[in-house]
Amino acid sequence: MSEILHAAAVAPAALGACCLAADRARVRPPEVAASVLMLVAMLDAAVFGVVAPVGWTALLLIAALALAVWRRPRQRRTPRQPALMTAHTTLGMVVMAALQLGMGSHTAGHAHGPALAPVLVVCVVGYVGLSLAAGQRMPALLDRVQIGAMTASVVLMAVAAA
Repeated sequence: MSEILHAAAVAPAALGACCLAADRARVRPPEVAASVLMLVAMLDAAVFGVVAPVGWTALLLIAALALAVWRRPRQRRTPRQPALMTAHTTLGMVVMAALQLGMGSHTAGHAHGPALAPVLVVCVVGYVGLSLAAGQRMPALLDRVQIGAMTASVVLMAVAAA
């Protein structure tokens, strides 16, 4: 059942990536790259298993940090991207990284150290709350669809990891 849920989580992630790529009003290559990276990580974890979950976790965390640095507010220029959208995408990569790690320890059959389940629940619940707030503040339909798709993908992955 968890494999089906994990594979189903790929569909909303693909929809979110398409929404970002289709938004011609604002050019957002860093966010599109982050979305495609998350999609590839989910697809690999759900279907192929070429890269170990810890590898995807590290790559997603590095990409989240890079996106946060790239989109940091500059002093004299107003950002073209809403800070809330950048925060949502960056935190989404961190939550996906945590879920990749949680799913990796789940599939290994045993885990060393403290259980990740409580941490994952807090991360997912916090991310859903941020997504609800962000969705209400975004005026553009494509932004709201992208936020909703990413949230659905995170929730499906969390249920699959449980």
